[in-house]
Amino acid sequence: MLISEKDIKKYLSKVPPLPESAKKALQYLKEGDLRKAALEADNDIVLKKQIETVVNSAYFSLPNKVEDTVQLFTMIGLEMAQSLVYSYIVSLLEPKEWKIFDINFRDFQAQFLSAYEEYMILEFGKETYKKYPEIGAIIPVAVCVCDMLLGDKKDKLRLITESVPLEIGTLLKRMTGMTLFGIAAEIAKIWELENEKCEIVKKSECIECNNPISALVHFLFFYMVSKPAFMDLNSLIEFNPKCMDFIPKTTQRIMNEE
Repeated sequence: MLISEKDIKKYLSKVPPLPESAKKALQYLKEGDLRKAALEADNDIVLKKQIETVVNSAYFSLPNKVEDTVQLFTMIGLEMAQSLVYSYIVSLLEPKEWKIFDINFRDFQAQFLSAYEEYMILEFGKETYKKYPEIGAIIPVAVCVCDMLLGDKKDKLRLITESVPLEIGTLLKRMTGMTLFGIAAEIAKIWELENEKCEIVKKSECIECNNPISALVHFLFFYMVSKPAFMDLNSLIEFNPKCMDFIPKTTQRIMNEE
């Protein structure tokens, strides 16, 4: 067998818990204290660098490069600051050597974060976005999971997908009974994300497509992996067009842009 449920459990058992600096920063952010959160982030050089890299990328359109974490957190606000801390945690699972996918993962993270914020606010309003900012940061972990689980079995995977035209995500589900976003939700639990948010991550596979936020995530993920820069990820998801029934504003805007 290419991969088993046992393999997934073994992988999940090795997922590190929240780093102490990130945990404290998230706690301060939940309390609404941007300054203390930023100072805590400064205690972790890698976390500080991740925040600087993402926020100063082209997708955030800052007029000038900013390196002071307190200033960065103040500029982007509580919700995006939470997302950035989680995006750092996700980056800890990035493979040292990508074996399945050929992408710039940091670009994917930054673009997905930016798109998630934009379309959550467009579709459901800012107050709803404020309740669920971390989900946009957690979703890209599915990409890392897939490459790590299947990276050493690349040749076998190629033989199977060439003989049976299936998306990698569908193949994973048939072999293990777990979806890619289901595994991402399990990781979110390890990182102490609330149960409701873990369920939204899990339902982003959109098998039944009955949660509006999950439907948006499903659509955005498909939209992102349809871009030339991330086309390598296209096999991760089997698109369910029913998701568009839940997100008419997003669908209309993106369709008009195309």
